[in-house]
Amino acid sequence: MKEQEKDEPGLIDRIKEYAQVQKELIMLTAADKASELFANLVTNIVFGICCLFALIIGSFACGFMISEKMGNTYSGFFIVAGFYLLIALIVAFTKNKYLEKPIANAVIKKVFKERNEDIYEN
Repeated sequence: MKEQEKDEPGLIDRIKEYAQVQKELIMLTAADKASELFANLVTNIVFGICCLFALIIGSFACGFMISEKMGNTYSGFFIVAGFYLLIALIVAFTKNKYLEKPIANAVIKKVFKERNEDIYEN
């Protein structure tokens, strides 16, 4: 009877240690995922801002160039604005099929990247 009482605290200590290790593993995994997603978000935001500035400056350049060719100071800007309106309408009508689903799938793949790599390796 006394042998069982001695073994039980050892088993309880092992269970506590196992739970602590699992807790740390979960915290480290969550921190790894969060830092990876944050880094990805920051780089994508910087890339997006740079692309936005290039698009704005390029749009002004196209607007001025078309205005110069047409002989009106405003016609080139209306043409560029119409082009962007056309793109916006195309995006609005096709966003569910061609934008939202692929973006959602890319985010899911990014979040579960390690799990997918383990599955495909085996």
